[in-house]
Amino acid sequence: MLRTRQTKYRTKLIAFFIMAVLISSMSGMYSYVSSHMIITDTASMFEKNLELTVVYEEIGAIGQELEIYLSTNSSESLLSFYDHTNIISRNANKIMDNSSYSERGIKLKNIANMINNYLIEADRAVNAKRGRNIEVYTEAYKNTVRQNKYITSYIEGIMSGDLIDSSSKYEDIRDKEYATTYFNNILLGVSISFVIIAIIIFSYEITRPIVKLSEYAKEISYGNFEVHIPPANISGEIDVLYRAFNLMVINIKEYVDQIEEKRRLEKSFNKQRLNNLKMEHALKESELLALQSQVNPHFIFNTINIGAKIAMLQGDKITCSYLENVADIFRYNLKGLETRTTIKDEINNVVAYINLLQTRFGDGIAFDSKIYCDESLLDTEIPRMTLQPLVENAYIHGISECENGGEINLEFREDSESIYIYIIDNGKGITKERIKELLYTTNQKGVTKKAKIGHTTGIGVDNVLQRLRLYFNKTDVLNIECEDGKTKFIIKVPKLIKNI
Repeated sequence: MLRTRQTKYRTKLIAFFIMAVLISSMSGMYSYVSSHMIITDTASMFEKNLELTVVYEEIGAIGQELEIYLSTNSSESLLSFYDHTNIISRNANKIMDNSSYSERGIKLKNIANMINNYLIEADRAVNAKRGRNIEVYTEAYKNTVRQNKYITSYIEGIMSGDLIDSSSKYEDIRDKEYATTYFNNILLGVSISFVIIAIIIFSYEITRPIVKLSEYAKEISYGNFEVHIPPANISGEIDVLYRAFNLMVINIKEYVDQIEEKRRLEKSFNKQRLNNLKMEHALKESELLALQSQVNPHFIFNTINIGAKIAMLQGDKITCSYLENVADIFRYNLKGLETRTTIKDEINNVVAYINLLQTRFGDGIAFDSKIYCDESLLDTEIPRMTLQPLVENAYIHGISECENGGEINLEFREDSESIYIYIIDNGKGITKERIKELLYTTNQKGVTKKAKIGHTTGIGVDNVLQRLRLYFNKTDVLNIECEDGKTKFIIKVPKLIKNI
């Protein structure tokens, strides 16, 4: 069915072109036949006159050359005489063969016979002249002159009649030419009219539904998908186009409705998720307030500080130093993770923490800090509580499990773009699987896994890593290596980075 509709416009166009070609061919054929007939009649008329004109001219030339030869005995005139004789003899034979037994044909046969007699008499005069028979060539010449005049007058009579006939035939030819021109103009006008009308009909039939379709498309481009597209009620490809466009509009409307429904559901889901986050935040805040209500951090700090002063007054330097380090660490933590700090302040906090460990565990812990970079770089800002949790991790999971203790080193290096902070321990080491677990703490959806809590500050390696990434807006901020019995946590801090 679809193929039948698609061929209808093609059939109409083929029929239109065939009809236009037929009309044009008829006009051309008629013009050709009419022109050929007119040209044939005209050529025939001129051909008849041409035959007699040639004979008329040749008779005069023969008479002139014969007279010259007989009076001067010129050999050139004799040769010219024979040339004209041969020409007129051929024409006479041609006239005799082609002439019919009509009135004009009989006259032409008479002329041919008279020419033959004339040539015989002229030849007799020439021969008598060559034989110096004056009496004979004189008589023969007189006969040729008389015959020449008669033939000439006879030809002039026929040519006069032909002229009269040519005038009437010319009138007929002119009438035929007018009739042919008139009929050709009619055919040309019919052909042009037919082509123009057919073009107008086809153009209107094709463009009218397309214009309507463009108006529907304009409405749809403005977002109006409620446009009703009625059937085109025409055959051919345009109807197929209407049906396909209508189906496309329906599908687009359904798709837009699905998108709107999906957007509504997502909005509802996001709203519910936001409410859940608010509830979770409120819960954590309540837990924190509950914890703070149990023990006031400032009360604990003041208590430790007073204990340090009492120990100092009583001369217990070890206890005094121990409590001062505890107070320093506690005071440093009280400022909160969101406040700014520098690498230098982080080093001081690590030193206080190491002093606590060495006070508790004696010589089982060795510590050393080396700076291999410009010391002014130690004023670079980094997140608070970055180094101490990593040093704590090196002690708890590294050297604390070794019988003979161990060593923790803190080193600072640089290159053209970054500052490198090394936390190195010679403890029991770390597996490659554990390194991957520590460095890749987010799943594919970007949700951080629950970090393991540190022993002293409650801050684990996972938390340090996430805060470094957020602070510097980079993922390449921490690397872990374990080789030759040493475990290295390497922090990569970009130079000239300022916290906002």
